[in-house]
Amino acid sequence: MKKRTKWIWLSVSGVLLLLLGIQIYYSYVMTDSWNEERLAIGAARQYGNLVTADKSYKSVWGEDNTYWVVTGQGPDQQELIVWVKFTEDNVPVEGAEGVHAEPLSSGLSEEQMRAQILQEMPNAVIKRLVPGMYEGEYAWQLLYENSGQIGYRFYRFQDGNQIGNDIILPNQ
Repeated sequence: MKKRTKWIWLSVSGVLLLLLGIQIYYSYVMTDSWNEERLAIGAARQYGNLVTADKSYKSVWGEDNTYWVVTGQGPDQQELIVWVKFTEDNVPVEGAEGVHAEPLSSGLSEEQMRAQILQEMPNAVIKRLVPGMYEGEYAWQLLYENSGQIGYRFYRFQDGNQIGNDIILPNQ
């Protein structure tokens, strides 16, 4: 009986050590992303008048076009959306010129965009929908699958009109 108990304790200890190792590795891998998000929320609070942050999104499109977009509430309880531009060194652009804030009501919400997309492309599967920047405009970035094709489509934040043409990814 003692031998059996010893193996049970060794097995439990091994599993716990494995889980601890996985958690440490995950924390190590995610640290940079968490730090960027924290810096974006700080810049949105400092320069975008954000009081509370609800959601944050990272949008990367092309070289030198990395944005963190933070949604939350302003000082008057109004829903805000704040775009924070990041440099190549993964830090926010210094000062207010790197931050753009708007009331969420001045554009289309995520739910409104999803409804519009499903109306335009009823067979599409929305893989990812995040606010970002495209061709110098604040936009919704859509990654979708439709009829076996995967593509990107961009919509203007303010009015939901499509910006440019779809970008279809090559078959895999």
